[in-house]
Amino acid sequence: MPAGFIGTRSAPRGRGDLLSTPFDTFERSIRDQFARVLGEGGFDPANDITAITVNRWPHGYAYEYNYLFDPEWPKGESPCEIGRKRFGRIAIANSDAGAAAYTDQAMDQAWRAVEELHTA
Repeated sequence: MPAGFIGTRSAPRGRGDLLSTPFDTFERSIRDQFARVLGEGGFDPANDITAITVNRWPHGYAYEYNYLFDPEWPKGESPCEIGRKRFGRIAIANSDAGAAAYTDQAMDQAWRAVEELHTA
């Protein structure tokens, strides 16, 4: 990321980089990193890697709020809270609903969504 690209301005740039990077670049980098990290233990990328899959899911960037640059929304008014509001019998659960790209966030949001449905 170029200097000065922060918060919401960096996410579109990251998505663009992800989508425009050729598979060969990913493959070379992955093989090189595995060789450097695991090579002393006998790992040989040419023999030990059968296949590489690159998932280019730019929507998977859950934006994590940074209160140095983002507003401090009142409770219930942040974009992730508005976006996850129940709609009838539909409850939204994913890491975006918690504004953090972590597995534990996705699980916490799943728990919240199920609880919302049970208390309806």
